[in-house]
Amino acid sequence: MQSEPVAGRYEIIRSLGAGGFARTLLARDLRDQRQVALKVLRPQTAPDWKAYELFEREGAVLRELRHHGVPAIYETFRATWDGTEAAFLAMEYVEGVSIAEMIAERRHVDREAVLDMFVELLGVLDYLHTRVPPVLHRDIKPANVIVRNGGAPVLVDFGAVRNVFRSPDETGSTVVGTYGYMPYEQYMGQASPASDLYALGATFLHLITGRPPSDFMTDTARLKVPAALPCGEPLRSVLERLLASVPGDRYVSAKAARAALYAGNAIVLRPSTNSAAAPNATSTLVSLGHAPRELIGDNAKLLEKMSYNMWQLMDPEEKAGAQWNAVDVAVAAFFSIVTIGILPAIFWSMAVRRRRRYTTFIAEGTPALARVIDITPKDVGFGVKHSKVRYEFDADGQTHRDSDLVLPVIADRWDRGATIQILYLPERNYDSVIISTS
Repeated sequence: MQSEPVAGRYEIIRSLGAGGFARTLLARDLRDQRQVALKVLRPQTAPDWKAYELFEREGAVLRELRHHGVPAIYETFRATWDGTEAAFLAMEYVEGVSIAEMIAERRHVDREAVLDMFVELLGVLDYLHTRVPPVLHRDIKPANVIVRNGGAPVLVDFGAVRNVFRSPDETGSTVVGTYGYMPYEQYMGQASPASDLYALGATFLHLITGRPPSDFMTDTARLKVPAALPCGEPLRSVLERLLASVPGDRYVSAKAARAALYAGNAIVLRPSTNSAAAPNATSTLVSLGHAPRELIGDNAKLLEKMSYNMWQLMDPEEKAGAQWNAVDVAVAAFFSIVTIGILPAIFWSMAVRRRRRYTTFIAEGTPALARVIDITPKDVGFGVKHSKVRYEFDADGQTHRDSDLVLPVIADRWDRGATIQILYLPERNYDSVIISTS
């Protein structure tokens, strides 16, 4: 492996993998001091111009995408590699484990985690398919979904990506994809958004059952979802429709598939209401002043309100402002002794991390209104459950989706569709936090 930094900037750490005509390396960007994934296409491995076309198309498409479920691309360039000029993509390094690795290691993935990943990836496809023109991945499979350490899935390896609409000089078709995850029409070069939905369904069929899609192939070349599928309904019915052999029999969009999950109560939801009718919905933005902001006055009060302390995190159902009595303190002390101090240490650490995170957002974040998509209980340890609120917001001409943990006594005031206030950071790929408390 090359010892000198690539292009005088990227120091190679190790190989991340190889496939097709490209190889992906983990590298350190010496200029910006960050780790990146460096994808390289060498002339020796590229059999013809089509490989270069796909490689350059990947770079061109990724440069236009801004979504937390898609790796950001930093630059494309050409440089010497092993004594030969090669083409490179420098992109975000997504640290985590792929679904393929989860399957190979026979990891247990509970129903809540499966649903979380499934809904998130439907959101990614909704984002891709609603671009103008729509963007197709064309090679969704377990190896191309990486789950970040925090649990959020990312769709990677856009080497087969294409826009639905061909340019005037583009003729013919290129069959790309992976057997078992690729629908029949894609073999005929007729990929559509419905093809990506099929591949996503096949990927989750593999994850849930631990068996490859080929095991479920019938004599008529159709994937048959087992009647006794782990995770149960309505996920089974949703997967069955995604895996319909005829594209027209699948959901018309990723958004429609997600709505089917919600309608079937696959996710714990509050009763659906119109956001305009929600009595506690925020209708105006709280004034925070221009960023960067000093954490004084009302901004300091907001930070204190949103930076839950250790006691609030340990007892999230307690009403705000309630006072601990002698019995509460005695119980906390008892569990501290039983757990050799681990229990309070964990929640104290959570409180410190939360305060640090909110300090950054309140000082630098851009205010926006968001719509609640769903609310689910989230076990944060020792049987303590907080509320995971998933929401979407519009910024810079695009719709972004994110989630945040809040205390149940706050989340209980919101319904699906309610309007809440958030702060987001465009430079962090639109990472965001909730600052509404009513």
